[in-house]
Amino acid sequence: NGLIHKKAVGVVENPNRKGFTVVYKKAKATNKPAKNLVRRPFKAGARRSLHKVKRLLRANNYRNDLAKPTLRRASAILRSQRPIKAKKPKAAAA
Repeated sequence: NGLIHKKAVGVVENPNRKGFTVVYKKAKATNKPAKNLVRRPFKAGARRSLHKVKRLLRANNYRNDLAKPTLRRASAILRSQRPIKAKKPKAAAA
C-alpha cells in the first residue's frame, strides 16, 4: 500500500503513448502528502530509459523486490507501444 510505506514506486504510460512515467514517493516527505509524489517521464529509447529507471531506483535505495517489477512493467509498456508488423499473406501452393 502506497499510503503506509515510506517508499513506493509505480509505472504508468504517457498520455501520448510515447514512453512511460515513473511515479515514486520521496521518503523524506513522508508527512507532507502534497510534496510526497514525484512524476518522472522517460521518453528516450527503450534501453536508455530502462537503464535510467534502474539507476534511479538504485540511487534512492529502493528494495530489489520493488525494483524488478518496476522494470518489468516499464518494459511491458514499451513493448505495447511498438508498431504491429503487418502479416504477409501465405504464398499459394504451386
